Amino acid sequence: MKHILGSCVLAGLFLFCACDDTLDTKVTWQIDDSDTWRVPELAQGVLYKAYNGIANRPDCFEDNFLDCATDNAVTNARSSSVYKVSMGGTTEFANPIGNWTQAYNMLNYVNSFLENGLTDQVLYNRPDPAIDKQIKLRLEGESYFLRAWWHFELLKMYGGKAKNGKALGIPLADHFISQEEAAQNGEFLRPTYQATVDFIVNDLNKAIELLPSVYQGDDLEFGTTQIGRATKSAAGVLKSRVLLYSASPAMQDDDVTKITGMGQYEILNSTVYQAKWEAVAKEINKILSMDGFGVFVPITAAGIADAQTESADYAFRRYFNNNLLEGLNFPPFYYGSGRTAPSHNLVKAFYAKNGYPVTDTRSGINMADPNFSMMQLYAVLDNRFALNVYYHSSTFGDSGQALDMSEGGKDSPSFSENATRTGYYLAKFVSKKSAMLNPIQTLNSVHYNPLLRKSEVLFNFAEAANEAWGNPQVTGDGCLYSAYEIMKNIRSQAGGITFDSYLDEVAQSKDSFRKLIQNERRLEFAFESHRYFDMRRWVLPLNEDVTGVAVTRNEDGTFSFKEQVVEKRKYEVKNYFAPLPYSELAKNKNLVNNQGWE
Repeated sequence: MKHILGSCVLAGLFLFCACDDTLDTKVTWQIDDSDTWRVPELAQGVLYKAYNGIANRPDCFEDNFLDCATDNAVTNARSSSVYKVSMGGTTEFANPIGNWTQAYNMLNYVNSFLENGLTDQVLYNRPDPAIDKQIKLRLEGESYFLRAWWHFELLKMYGGKAKNGKALGIPLADHFISQEEAAQNGEFLRPTYQATVDFIVNDLNKAIELLPSVYQGDDLEFGTTQIGRATKSAAGVLKSRVLLYSASPAMQDDDVTKITGMGQYEILNSTVYQAKWEAVAKEINKILSMDGFGVFVPITAAGIADAQTESADYAFRRYFNNNLLEGLNFPPFYYGSGRTAPSHNLVKAFYAKNGYPVTDTRSGINMADPNFSMMQLYAVLDNRFALNVYYHSSTFGDSGQALDMSEGGKDSPSFSENATRTGYYLAKFVSKKSAMLNPIQTLNSVHYNPLLRKSEVLFNFAEAANEAWGNPQVTGDGCLYSAYEIMKNIRSQAGGITFDSYLDEVAQSKDSFRKLIQNERRLEFAFESHRYFDMRRWVLPLNEDVTGVAVTRNEDGTFSFKEQVVEKRKYEVKNYFAPLPYSELAKNKNLVNNQGWE
């Protein structure tokens, strides 16, 4: 396996020769800006900074999954940023998960490279000018991709509506911003949300044009040693995501859609709203037509931990080979800290193998039946359940031992204060090597963090197509698929669901099919940092109680389960948008804050 960009070249670690006529060797503290833009390793090091800012691990919010700020999970780290967010800890003065400073720093690295690292002064291949040009074109494409990446990281966090109802984006960094220019804060304004999207999409179009489709073969600059850099596919997936967000109800002006309460919004101009979705659907359809797209590849346990090969579905991913994630999330009995506990809300979101929701008695489950047992529920859930969640009596990894979350059990809170709070442990992303953390001989595991998956484009298109055509079974003019066809295939491939009665039923309505798409997206991308932003852009209720199950061992050796509230979320309507940093607003009186944070 090739794992480029796991640890990049840092300019300050080496001695370099200045590119003068003399061989005047300089030590680190003697290197200045003029040297940086003459030495190719140093020049690329600037761009690598923007790569290195992207987190390796999916639990990248102070060692927590962002899903712990949603109805998918809870964390036992009550001092963490995601816990503070879920408990109403976002204020006008502080956003616990804010990324403003980091993202703009990364953008300055990218813009600095675009302005200085592609000139004739920097030669990435001295002997062959043609190859040097090819390398520069690739690096230019990478730069546009990274600039789009970091702008969108800001947009999905801080994009929102002003008090006057106008949807606004974020100040654009289209050039290197010096300290002197940064001091002139009054000049940095928020363009409209759509103008921000247009800027990002334009960068991604350039990236698609310049970047290679894949890195393969033995070539040092375009071969497998470069895997991990941006590609056409990565830019395509990100473009589809940016477009999807741009059509979402929370991101329209108030005269088109208006948030009226927690989990509630009104469509005030259906013509404009639907036209937006139609335009987005057609653009995403073009991405589906690109090489390598259009085939759904379900994520597997072996594709994200204990990995031997890299999934062809990964358009852009990070790689790590250690046991840090396991140390945080293994049950305490296996020397972990039980940090992330999936919720019972998430468990009930999985479908039965016959395709029905488990809240529907046609699934074969009747939770209102006095004789109902939670073990009956676990037995009928689709294939994605076991990929994501460890439950009571399930076998932990390769241990051969069943998890026991009952009172007094080895995996219960009576064993450790770090044990699960919900009756469940995290399965997704963690190694199956149950002895990994054994202090006698700790082990590591090869992990992938899939940041952009080609299969996401299918989800994005299905969502847009359903809204655009108003009928999930309609294939839009010039489009490859209908929303129905995509969802049918995904449910079969990922969930093992081959019965379509429920799918056919909800396909009779755009509204009911929207809920199915949202739920399928929740399941497929659980713990991949999608749920938090999806709930905000779709104005889904953020404040629902998070539940778990308490397990009791009966005298006859059977177990009883009781659903209970684990955490009460303290979100308000204003939390659909994030406040801009107070320090920026104080410096720049022309910077407009989002609704509810004025």
